[in-house]
Amino acid sequence: MDTESDKWSKTLWDYLCLRQPLKKSDVIIGLGCHDLRVAERSAALFLEGWAPWLLFTGYQGNQTAGVWTRREADVFLDVALRSGVPRDHVLLENEATNTGENLRFSYRLLQERNIPANRVILVQQPFMERRVYATFLCQWPQQMEPTTQAFVTSPQIDISHYPNPSVGTASDLITYMLGVMERIRDYPEKGFQVEQEIPPGVLSAYHWFLQAGYRPK
Repeated sequence: MDTESDKWSKTLWDYLCLRQPLKKSDVIIGLGCHDLRVAERSAALFLEGWAPWLLFTGYQGNQTAGVWTRREADVFLDVALRSGVPRDHVLLENEATNTGENLRFSYRLLQERNIPANRVILVQQPFMERRVYATFLCQWPQQMEPTTQAFVTSPQIDISHYPNPSVGTASDLITYMLGVMERIRDYPEKGFQVEQEIPPGVLSAYHWFLQAGYRPK
C-alpha cells in the first residue's frame, strides 16, 4: 500500500482497537474467527492467571464457512491444549455464527454450568474490539447480571503485523475493517449493538477507501 493508504488504514485501526486494561475475571471468552492468534492470546491469558475458566465460542462465520471443515471453537480448543491449558478448564460453545450469538450462547453455557460471570475478558481480532464491546453492552443479558463487567482484548500486534497467509493481505484487512465500520454504523438501528460516535476523521478514512475501490466484507 502507498503512504496515503497506510495513513487511512491506521486511522481505522486506531478507532476500532480499544486497548482496554484488563482485570482479573471469572472467565476468558475467545470468540471464534479465522485468526488462530485469538486462540493463542486467550490461552496465554488463562496461563497468566487472568481467569480460572476459558470458554471458546463459534460454529462457523463469514471467514471460516466453506474454508474450515471443523467448528471454530473446536479448532481453538486444539490451540489451547497445545499451549498447555488443561482440558477440564475449557468450555466449548460451538453453535454461534455471529458476534451476538457468541455472547448470548456463552452466557447461557455459563449459567448452565453455574459459573459466575461478574467479570469477563472477551478476546477477538484487534479491529473487532470496538464492535465486540458494543455488542456486549447490547446483547449480554444485563437484566440478569447487571454487575457484569467486560474487558476486551486481542492479539498484541500492530497493524503491520496483522497480515499473514492465514488471515489475508493488508488489502484484505482494509475490507474487513470497512465491514466492521458498516456494522458499527448500521447495527444499533437493528438492535444488535449500542450506538457509538464515529469521529469525522474515521468517516473520512472509510469514504476514502470506498472511493479507492475497496468493498466491505
